[in-house]
Amino acid sequence: MSTPLTISIYDVAVPTFTNGLRALAHILRQAEAFAEREGLDADSAFAQARLVADQNPLIFQVQNATKTVRVNVDRLAAGGTVSEPFADTEQTFADLHARIRAALDLVRGVEPAVANARAGEVVGLFAGGKPVQLTVQQAVLGHGIPNFIFHITTAYSILRAKGVPLGKADFICSFVGL
Repeated sequence: MSTPLTISIYDVAVPTFTNGLRALAHILRQAEAFAEREGLDADSAFAQARLVADQNPLIFQVQNATKTVRVNVDRLAAGGTVSEPFADTEQTFADLHARIRAALDLVRGVEPAVANARAGEVVGLFAGGKPVQLTVQQAVLGHGIPNFIFHITTAYSILRAKGVPLGKADFICSFVGL
């Protein structure tokens, strides 16, 4: 009989956010390289692209992925520290890369002992348009990480639909350290 695996909130959240942000940056770099090969301006070709008319564009997907990281880093921080919100003024790929770097900096600041100690504390959030009370662990695992992955996947899908030659490896490799 095997011993049950015990894993901390820090060990799940921090690598997931770090690797997901790296994957997102890689996907954007692939789009920029494709645009250059095709003689396109990446900013005008892709920044406002969307899958369907009533969906938010690529810029929003990056903004929301990084906002989700910021909010969840705050949940994991001492006393539920509230970091400075991102301005949501990004217009270019350079702006998006800067925002991803800022989000990575926030993740690097998470202290394992503090994050793990906060796992059982209760926080409020909106889910399905309603306020709910969840533990930090429930909020990060059940809302934060899925929301983060959703926006990265949507960014990938928008660029793929616009012809950027992305493959599964472009998404997954950052998660496994490649």
